[in-house]
Amino acid sequence: MISNFTVLTIPQWAIFAAITVMIYGWVEKKRPFGIVGSAIFVALGIFAAWAIAAGLMVPESMLEINENLPKDELFTPDELPVEGRLLPFYWVLMFNGIIALAAMLLEIFGKKSATWFKVISVIIAIVVFFLMMAVVRA
Repeated sequence: MISNFTVLTIPQWAIFAAITVMIYGWVEKKRPFGIVGSAIFVALGIFAAWAIAAGLMVPESMLEINENLPKDELFTPDELPVEGRLLPFYWVLMFNGIIALAAMLLEIFGKKSATWFKVISVIIAIVVFFLMMAVVRA
């Protein structure tokens, strides 16, 4: 299991840093900053994939194997730990990392479509950021 601090803080700071660097690169017309912003999203996607693959997002002690499962609901959404509630957002962060990888490669090779991929990546990141906050505060 991973600490709640790490589950929330790493994506928050990575999203904030990536968006800031991308906006700075766009305003100042500096391509390397756009590439670095996309690379931060790619790194966040890799972190999310690692956290899921390593089992760090699996809530411990939710179910015991030797218990008989009840026939009604196993648990309510309020009983889910933070890791369980944030798991779908980590899937989206992985997907966003793939989009950012496409944006980064297109930016490196000087294609104009990189801008669209960067915009989509930023929009997804902003939505994930605010939804993560809403889920944690609920």
